Formats: sequence, C-alpha cells, structure tokens
Amino acid sequence: MLGAVPAGMPTHAQFGIPVGIPGTSLSLSSSPEHPAPNSSVRLSLQSVFLDLADSNITWYANDAVIAEGIGLRETSLITGSLGSETRIRVEVAGQDGTATATGTLRPTEVDLLWEADSYVPPFYNGRALPSPGSNVRLFAIPRFQRAGASSTVSPDELIYTWKKNGRVVQAVSGRGKHTVVMESPVLFGTDTVSVEARTSDGVLRGSTSVRIASVEPVLSLYENHPVFGILYHRALQDGSVVSETEAVFTAVPYFVPARTPDNSALVYEWSINGTPIANDPRHPSSITINAEGSSGLAQIALALTHATNFFLSASSAWSVTLSGTGQGSIPDLFGVEE
Repeated sequence: MLGAVPAGMPTHAQFGIPVGIPGTSLSLSSSPEHPAPNSSVRLSLQSVFLDLADSNITWYANDAVIAEGIGLRETSLITGSLGSETRIRVEVAGQDGTATATGTLRPTEVDLLWEADSYVPPFYNGRALPSPGSNVRLFAIPRFQRAGASSTVSPDELIYTWKKNGRVVQAVSGRGKHTVVMESPVLFGTDTVSVEARTSDGVLRGSTSVRIASVEPVLSLYENHPVFGILYHRALQDGSVVSETEAVFTAVPYFVPARTPDNSALVYEWSINGTPIANDPRHPSSITINAEGSSGLAQIALALTHATNFFLSASSAWSVTLSGTGQGSIPDLFGVEE
C-alpha cells in the first residue's frame, strides 16, 4: 500500500511496502502486492478525508494517461519485463481540494518448490509427500533484477521472511535463507507456508505461498524377482497372478518418515490367509510364499506401524495367485513377459 499526504502534496513510495502516515488523505495499493513481470495488476485508490466518488481522478503510467474519470478509484495495467520500472501517479481534483499519490511498480518473480524427506522408491516420478513425523524441504527461487542491470540479484544476497500459517518462523528467516526445512503438517492437517524475499534496501520485493497437506503412507506390493530385483514398474493388484510356485513379495511404504523400507523403527505385521507370518528381521518389508501343494491362492494382508510415531499407521490386502506355470519367465521391463 502507498500512503499519501494532505491535499496538494505528493507522496512517494514503492508498491508492496505499507506506509502509514497519520493525517494523510490518499493511499495507493496494488493487487497482487508484488506483481510478476508482464502480468496484470489492479491499482486501487482510497481516501479517508476526500470524497473520491465526486472527484476527477487521472491515472498516469510513466507520465502517460492510462485512465481518467469521475470516481475512477480503480484501474489496471500490464507490468513491464523483469528489471523494468513503471512509475504510477494519481491526481485527484474535487470540491475538497487536490491531492497526488505516486508509486513505482518493479516486477519480481518468486517460485516456491517443496518436497518431503519421506520414502519413495527408486525411479519414482512424483514428489515425496509429507506424512506425520517427516520434514518438508522448501526451496525459494527468486528472480530479481534492478533497473538498468544486466543480470539478476544473487539469491544469497536477499533477505527472506518465512511464515507458517501466518506466523513468522524466525529460526529459518534471514539473509540468504532461500532453502529451509520445516516439520510436516499434523495428521490430516494442512499448512500454508509463505516466503517474502527482498533486497537489503527494500527496493525489490517478492512473495509467494503454498498449501501443504499431510497424507497417510500408502502400501504397494511388488514381486521381488531373483534376477531383476523388485519390479517397481508393475505393482500387484487384487487378483494378480504370478507364474511361479514360490515367490518373494516386497511391500513399498510410500511416504513413511524413513530412509529405507527396512528401517528398524517400521513395524510390519504380515498375514497369509489369515495366519500371521514372521518376517525376516533383516528385511521385514519382504515375505516369501511357497504355494507348492496348495491351491496357489494367497490372501496377503499387511499392517504397518511405527515404533515411536503413533500417528503413523497403514494397512492393505492383496489376493494373489501363484500359478506355477511360468517356469521362471523373464519379466520385460515394459510390462510384457516372454
């Protein structure tokens, strides 16, 4: 917001920096507060003492008239490219007198990327999502350029203010703090994280925010092939058929707060056809099933908990048939068996 002085006196300030001056008559603001390059921005004019509805209001951008009319308290324009400056001047003439407000639009860009430190398997194309007990890494990517400069301002030179749900997080804010780590939202919760970046002189500013929701871990089951390892490209579904008499199955706990699926804090409880099965203490995420002499149908159930994190809980079940007809078939990585 831009504060203004009493009638007949101009006021000067940059958009996006609130300025409060007691007894002033005009205030000028932009929406968004920190506009991006080549984007639409809405300009608004307010006054406590002047009757703007009956005043003639003239808007200027770089000394060129862009709008004029009685009671014209709002207008819009397209910002310039990165590193540009657009000087805004508003002149108000009415029965109560005249007043002028000025400001400067300096477009900036700030992107905000994030990922959790939860577990995802190799070659996973998506983003690691937060679950209770994990942390979130956030990366602010600012693009600031001063007028007349040929290069952007280094991110390490900027001052960052990080907020979580509207409250400043002092521990991670400061000069050069463009990469931070925060705790994940609570179970079923959502946090809004925002960051404002600015130059030390406050001339350039930019901000952005993201909403981050906590998720429950997801269990997927894969065949663990003796030659090719875990077949991540082919998650087993309910009713899947495996052309082996004996097979190793591995559960992948997506988004658990652990570095590996076999982390000692993860507690796996397996059962086959309703009977609990003891797992390998070294590889608790895997079990071996031998269907020789049986129908070959295995009702596999798995419950996953955490030794100390009581908010972590996941369960799933799969119906898998071991047909024993494959004779050790080789799985093609594109999903076709030969």
